[in-house]
Amino acid sequence: MTKGPALKISIRKYSGFIIDADNTLFDFDRAQRDALFESLKMLKYTGFSDEIYNLFESINKTLWKSLEEGKIERGSLKAERFRLLLDELKIEGDCEELAQLYLKRLGRKDYLLPHAIEVLEYLYRRAFLVLLTNGITSVQQERITRSGIEIFFQDIIISEEIGLTKPDPAIFLLAAKRINLPPSALLCVGDSPSSDIRGGYNSGMDTCWFRSTSADYPYQEPEPDYIIDDLRELIKFAPDLC
Repeated sequence: MTKGPALKISIRKYSGFIIDADNTLFDFDRAQRDALFESLKMLKYTGFSDEIYNLFESINKTLWKSLEEGKIERGSLKAERFRLLLDELKIEGDCEELAQLYLKRLGRKDYLLPHAIEVLEYLYRRAFLVLLTNGITSVQQERITRSGIEIFFQDIIISEEIGLTKPDPAIFLLAAKRINLPPSALLCVGDSPSSDIRGGYNSGMDTCWFRSTSADYPYQEPEPDYIIDDLRELIKFAPDLC
């Protein structure tokens, strides 16, 4: 457990956990890279490289940030990221077709991060769990089903299905309502400071940042109550079995 001056000194036990999907349970970076490579290959583009992947990742992150801020619609994001990518690469292609190819392949990439299953199984026996994701419905449903993790959750909330997007506190409060627990009894866990931590904080939940990269925590976001580098550290927050 990594602690800083603003983090909680003691460790609480929580009756429920609101858990993010991508880069918290799923290895989204790996899935994204593989899906992009396969999709470009289907369009007969053979020049895939780290530079191209990094370009797409940057475009994608920028657009998802705009979605969180309510500046674009989800439907626009799906194809717009590929229009921008093709423009940057100066290659011909149908961005709508590429978007469909990508989403179909992304849904098949159910790569879980280390220890995800064992941690979910442990928490499931001791607390209520909600999976809360901003991901695209068709992709997330297929990945969740293929991975088998749906059995550990009392509820699964995909933002596209309900018309709310993290960090809107309303989606976090809905998650709390679905399992009939007050926000104060819940720990919100995720890798995104702007989505998971801000949303959990603004809805009255304690928050736990899963540090999935080496990037520093952004100073402008609410500081998390806890920081972890390994999913197994969540075990400390689960109540003991009666």
